[in-house]
Amino acid sequence: MPSISTSRAVVAAVAGVALLGLAGCAQPVSGASAPAAAAPKTTASTPTSTVVVTPSTVYVPPPQTVTVTNTPKPRTPCQKLYADGYSYDVAFAAWVQAGYPVNWDADHDGLPCEQSYGEQY
Repeated sequence: MPSISTSRAVVAAVAGVALLGLAGCAQPVSGASAPAAAAPKTTASTPTSTVVVTPSTVYVPPPQTVTVTNTPKPRTPCQKLYADGYSYDVAFAAWVQAGYPVNWDADHDGLPCEQSYGEQY
C-alpha cells in the first residue's frame, strides 16, 4: 500500500498536468493560425441632405345610399281584373264587351284570361 505522502504527490502531479493542459488551451500555439478579429469597416462619409416632405390631403367622398324602387310590370287586362277580385264570369263579359281581343286568349282556344283564372272548360 502506498504511503500518504506518495498518494499526495501523485494527486499533485495529476492536478498539475491537468492544470497545465487546460492552461495550454488558452495560449496560442506557434505555427497554428488563430482566427483574427475582424477590423471594423470604415466608409467614407457622404454629405447628408435634408428632404422636406409636405403632407398632402386626399378627399374621399362619403358613400352614397341609392334606393332602387322596382317598378311593377304593366299588367294585362285579365291580370287587373283578377287582382281586383272580379270573377271569371265578369272577366269573360269584359272580354266580349272589348270585342274579343286576341291578346286576352293566350292559348287561342276561345276562352280568355286562363293564365290568370286557370284553365276554363
